[in-house]
Amino acid sequence: MKKSTLGLLLLGLVLISSCKNSDPEKKEEDKLLAPTTFSYRIEMNNSMTHLPALQSFVLGTSGDYWLLIGGRTNGFHGFGNQQNFPFKKANKHIYAYNTANNTLDSISINNLPPKLQEQYTSSNMQHFQLQNYLYICGGYGEINANTPDSNWVTYPTFSRVDVSAMINAVVNQDVNALANSVVYEENDFQRATGGELYKLGQKFYLVLGHNFEGPYGGTSTQVYLDSVHVFTLTETDSSISIDPSSFQYISDNLNDSITQFRRRDLLVVPSVADDKSTVGLTVYGGVFTSPVLHDSTKANQPFRNPIYLQNGTTPSYTLDQNFTQRSNIYSSAFVTLYDSTDNVMFTTSFGGMGDTAVGAGDAFTKLILTIGRANPGNNTYTFYNANSMPDYLGTEADFIPSSQTMFNSEYGIVDFRSLPENTEVLLGHIYGGIKSKGPSWDPVNNPTSPSNEVYNVYITRN
Repeated sequence: MKKSTLGLLLLGLVLISSCKNSDPEKKEEDKLLAPTTFSYRIEMNNSMTHLPALQSFVLGTSGDYWLLIGGRTNGFHGFGNQQNFPFKKANKHIYAYNTANNTLDSISINNLPPKLQEQYTSSNMQHFQLQNYLYICGGYGEINANTPDSNWVTYPTFSRVDVSAMINAVVNQDVNALANSVVYEENDFQRATGGELYKLGQKFYLVLGHNFEGPYGGTSTQVYLDSVHVFTLTETDSSISIDPSSFQYISDNLNDSITQFRRRDLLVVPSVADDKSTVGLTVYGGVFTSPVLHDSTKANQPFRNPIYLQNGTTPSYTLDQNFTQRSNIYSSAFVTLYDSTDNVMFTTSFGGMGDTAVGAGDAFTKLILTIGRANPGNNTYTFYNANSMPDYLGTEADFIPSSQTMFNSEYGIVDFRSLPENTEVLLGHIYGGIKSKGPSWDPVNNPTSPSNEVYNVYITRN
């Protein structure tokens, strides 16, 4: 891994913006490949109105409740200003939102164990919920805030939240129960932000991301993981322990300047394998290629070839160089659906950033992109929903599935064949994220904001 001085955490958005689509025939080819399989309709939910405005947060669910941790209460950060991640705009509460009666309860993070208090205000923590346990690691935030020795770091802490217990603690304002609802351990192996976290079998996968140290826009460094970190935990009801002897890496083992694993702020989605049962992971998009590439036209560009991750005794990967993703590059609300009859995995990204597919040359997008991956052989294609998002939404937002029949409930994979034909059904909700007034961020005319809005996502299977 290579350490470099950072001045551009997301400046590559400008580069995404300037990357006009130069292959309109390829767009038409995609349209011809894509079957008219299903369509979405997005509308505002006017009854779920008491939520906080957050982006880049952690979300867990239990029954009718949403549990919200961390994230930012401001919009897209700017460039060149050391206060782009001000602590005053960090979310300093844990929220429990009841979707059935539209009520919101909260409690201060100051009631958590000291090691978690600042981490749980950070941005872009990796997280994954498995049944009632929510696993959280990393994140970028400020330590020792409002003191002379304050600084910004990527946290090395890995924790496990008992979701229902924490929700009850928040609702009942029980500080002792809150502290007892979470256990944690520290290890630099988990120090990352902007990646994603999953568990496949007995192994956890910390998928890409980077270690960012120092104030954004000031003197700072970043080290990309340049790999997927694989590990196991020893767990009891009251503790977790990271097993160093289990550490494995998935990578192409190339230099930071040329590796395909130099990615963050991306989509990592569960994917059903050829055998129609095994679940692996697919990496879509992500930023940025190294700024020191000899070919300047390829430097600071998004990654456009998917990486397929397979679980096993020796985890492995495949880089798909036959498919090029041209839009919805950045982390966004998404849903996965699996068609077991045709053995096709669908991933839909709702908005986000990266609009080069339509040649608009802008950062924020309204596009609803679906990527279809047909097994076996990874024959991959894209198609766009006829109707776009109602606004420039989706970036660092979350999609919460409704009670549709799941092909795999642990990973939120919707059973496509269980959807009724030619009937519109509620698939789930989009909440939070960055909301923009237009496609281009501007600190004066379009400073952007976090969203507290909820949108219903309807699907019609044709």
